[in-house]
Amino acid sequence: MKNKQLIPLLMIFVVIFLLFNLESSIAAPYRSYNYDYWGEVTPAPSPYLPEKVIDLNQYASALNDIYICENGNIWLADSGNNLIIVLDETGELIEIIDAFNTDEGQDTFNSPQGVFVSKEGDIYVADTGNQRVVILNSTGDFLDFILFTQEQIEEAEIFPEGFRFRPRSLGKGVGDKLYVISSGVYDGIMEFTEEGTFQGFIGAPRVTPSIIDIFWSRIATEEQRARRRLFIPVEFSNLDIDENGFIYTTVSGSENEEEAVKRLSPSGVDTLYRSGKIELIGDINYPPSLDPYSGPSTFIDITVRSDGIFSVLDSKRCRVFTYDNYGNLLYVFGGPGSFEGMFNRPSAIDHYEDKIFVADRGKNTVTVFRPTEYALSIHEAIDEYERGNFDSSAEKWRQVLSSHSSYELPYTGIGRNHFLQEEFPEAMYHFRLGEDRDNYSKAFEYYRTEVITRNANRILSAVVIIIAIIVMIVKLRIPEKVKSQISVTNVVERNGILTGIRNTLQSVLYAKHIIFHPFDGFWDLKHEKRGNAKAASIILILLILSLLFSWFNTGFLFNTRDIRNVNIVREILSILLTFGLWCVVNWAFTTLTDGKGSLKDIFTYSAYALTPIIVITIPLTIISNYMSIGEGYFYYLFLSISLIWAVGLLFIGTIVTHDYTLGKGVLSILIILIGIVVVAFIGLLFFMIIDRLIYFFIDLYHEFVYRV
Repeated sequence: MKNKQLIPLLMIFVVIFLLFNLESSIAAPYRSYNYDYWGEVTPAPSPYLPEKVIDLNQYASALNDIYICENGNIWLADSGNNLIIVLDETGELIEIIDAFNTDEGQDTFNSPQGVFVSKEGDIYVADTGNQRVVILNSTGDFLDFILFTQEQIEEAEIFPEGFRFRPRSLGKGVGDKLYVISSGVYDGIMEFTEEGTFQGFIGAPRVTPSIIDIFWSRIATEEQRARRRLFIPVEFSNLDIDENGFIYTTVSGSENEEEAVKRLSPSGVDTLYRSGKIELIGDINYPPSLDPYSGPSTFIDITVRSDGIFSVLDSKRCRVFTYDNYGNLLYVFGGPGSFEGMFNRPSAIDHYEDKIFVADRGKNTVTVFRPTEYALSIHEAIDEYERGNFDSSAEKWRQVLSSHSSYELPYTGIGRNHFLQEEFPEAMYHFRLGEDRDNYSKAFEYYRTEVITRNANRILSAVVIIIAIIVMIVKLRIPEKVKSQISVTNVVERNGILTGIRNTLQSVLYAKHIIFHPFDGFWDLKHEKRGNAKAASIILILLILSLLFSWFNTGFLFNTRDIRNVNIVREILSILLTFGLWCVVNWAFTTLTDGKGSLKDIFTYSAYALTPIIVITIPLTIISNYMSIGEGYFYYLFLSISLIWAVGLLFIGTIVTHDYTLGKGVLSILIILIGIVVVAFIGLLFFMIIDRLIYFFIDLYHEFVYRV
């Protein structure tokens, strides 16, 4: 009986547990995710869930902006019905402002696209259609206009021809300065004094034409230049100002991380940290065929929260991206659709406390999102760290990991706590799990210094012993009796299997002579038969093994290859295919241009020429495990030396083997490289056609089997 009574109780606990842990996955109609260090999408718990939807269809027809005051009142700009809607924290209507009285009588708005309320209660409306900013007091009485007359435009002499003041986003910063984004203005954000006097532009985006654009502009005629498009900077789409006076701005559809989001100081200097593992541009991985959702994210609004956290609204895929003050992506939520919590045409975003409000121009609704335990743990971890409570921060990050074990940022947060407590091995372990190479390098430097200091005597003794052994070996004389025995052994072995092995080994070691004396070496390689194809094959195998060794064993700080997705067979085949293409195209071209080398000669000298990569890569890979990022200069220097050395040997080998002049050798190398690209393209095209044919015959077979 007792067991039977316990069963319902256990079932209740199980249900409660499942509801608590699966809350986000059950309630959220959208898929939440994040990106790892390699740019791969990783599923994540839902950080925010829709709490309620405020339907404003009876008042509005095109919600364009949202602003939430410190008291929780919600201000909305509706450009369709030309009015400002005011709601309380619960979404109940307080008032609608559709007109105001001036000294000249009653006036109205015309397509207002932005609204802002100061701490004093003054209301600023971006009256876009009327080309002005309207300022009202807290009771809705008219205070002033900010506008530009034609005379003011001409006197300023800084506005382009045909300039029209069309404000769409605004906010107040340090010194009660008003900052306004105007449509069609590419010179930056407009700055006004408290009295409404125009001061100039700040944060003007840079014009960055591509190399191709610069090249064509140099060689184009005047008429061609006139027909070509102008290099117009990007235009800011929206702004928000934090409590310290920094201006956060967005740019629509920019793939440039330094333009998509900016954090401008009052003087206009971009101070945003971009040390995150992925670019601060929203989605970084999107299939090009998913119209209309292909292409980069389109940031249209931003809201700044506590501890430097900010959320950005992407109108293209209807998602909210949230970043910390270092540029790390914290979480993503939202999506296109008709369900609650999804959007049609999202137009604006703001927050109040931990809740996020998103205005939807297509549905004329405001969706209120509440944070889940997952998001709250992230916020608390960041907040505790900013307050200096590092142990508490690490504990919160562990809570995050319990919900999302593949999330890399918590490992970094835990690693920082170990680092500050001078627990460097533990810090390195967590930084490695978090793919945080910068912090790993700092912890590694301290740990390396600690190990060297603790074992200084042992290290010094080992160095002395090694040097002594080397000196003894160098100065050691072999007795004549031993020499004679070795000579006899060599005579006996001369006609045996070991003789062939020794000859092959000597041919392989001849590569040492080639890499230091390439002209003589390649000449003797061909004419004196100092090397052979068998030795070249061994060198090629050593090259493949050295590259595989490098890919899997390079130090964490310098290994940016995703080992999880490395296919050894595919990598080996790619090396062999590239080398084979070089040899075949080289032979095909040089045969037509009186080249003296056969296909065997080309294979042999090409393999020998790659010896520097083997010689440098293996020790460099080992040493890379004991280097910090600051010492990476030497790593990349020697890596570059190995590649340049090998390319130089290939060039010299081509000249010597084919008996070419210097000019003919350069031209031959260029044509061979072009030939490799052409052959690779034709081969790829051929296999694509074969693939299509196979699918065609498979479909034909299915049609015949199932329909005939």
